[in-house]
Amino acid sequence: MLKLLNQPRVRTTLGDRYERALEQHRSILPRLSGIDAEIVAALDRDGVFVTTVDALGLSDSGTIVGTAAMLAEQFAPEARARAAGGEAFTIVPPERIVNNPAIYFWGLHDRLLDIAESYIGLPPAYDGVAINYTVADGREISTRKWHRDWEDRRMLKVAVYVHDVDEGGGPFQMIRRHDTLQNDSDGFDYSLADDTELERRLGAGFTRDIVSCTGKAGTVIFTDTARFFHRGKPAIERDRAAIFYSYFASRPRHPFLCERTGMTRGDIARLAHALPHRQRDAALWRRRLSTALRIIPPATL
Repeated sequence: MLKLLNQPRVRTTLGDRYERALEQHRSILPRLSGIDAEIVAALDRDGVFVTTVDALGLSDSGTIVGTAAMLAEQFAPEARARAAGGEAFTIVPPERIVNNPAIYFWGLHDRLLDIAESYIGLPPAYDGVAINYTVADGREISTRKWHRDWEDRRMLKVAVYVHDVDEGGGPFQMIRRHDTLQNDSDGFDYSLADDTELERRLGAGFTRDIVSCTGKAGTVIFTDTARFFHRGKPAIERDRAAIFYSYFASRPRHPFLCERTGMTRGDIARLAHALPHRQRDAALWRRRLSTALRIIPPATL
C-alpha cells in the first residue's frame, strides 16, 4: 500500500487534496499565546522544543510522571531480560497503561490538542501513548538509529521523561534540518540512515545541528518525528524510560503505518466512550477514514 500511494499520479492527487485541506482549515486554527505559541514556532523552525511539566502547567502532570515511573520500575527486570534475549524495542505492556488511564487522558488536554492542530494544520488524531523503556546495553539498533516516522507528512510527538536523563542515559536526539527529499512530489521512502545518507539528505556538517535532549524527570520534549531525523541515543550508563504521546492529521497519509503504541482498538474505544466530543474524535480518528483504508490492517510494531 505504501508503494501504491507513492506512485506519481497518486502522489499528485494526494498532495493536491492535502494542500486544499490545509487552506480550508487555516482560518479556524486555534489561536495560541504564551508558551504554547512558542512551542509551535519552534517546531516550525527547528522541529523541537524542550520544556518541563511545571512550565507547561497542565493538570495531573505530577501524577502521570509518578505513575509512569512506578510502571517503568516494575517492568525493568522484564525489559532487561527481553533485551538480553535480543529484543530490539521494549515498551511497558499497554494494558498497564489502560489500568492507569490518567496517563492516556493527559495526552488529550485541550492545550495539547490545540498545539498539535496549530502545528499540523488540520484537526489532530491522537494515536495514544506508550512508555518506552531503553535498557543501558549500548546497542545501536532499531529506534536507536537515525530514522523518520512513517505515519504522516507532519507529526507531533510529546515525550515526557520519567527518569533523569543525561548523555549516558540514552537521551532523545534529533537533527534540526529539514529532510527536503520526502514529500508528495518526491515520494516517501522510510529507512534507517547512516552518516553518508544523512549527509546526502541534510547536507554537509549536519552533526552541528544534532540536538541532544537531556533533562530531569518531568522534562517534556515536543518534536516532529516525521519531518526530522531522530533517534534514542544508545544508553550506556543507566536505563531510560519516557512516555511518548503521538499526534498526526485526522486523515493521515499512511493510516496503515499508525497505531504504534500497542493499545488495542477495543481499549481505546472504552477509554474514549465518555470523553468530550473533541477528545473522542481525536482518539477515534480511524472512524473518519474511508472504508477502503479502514480494512487495511496496521503494520506490526
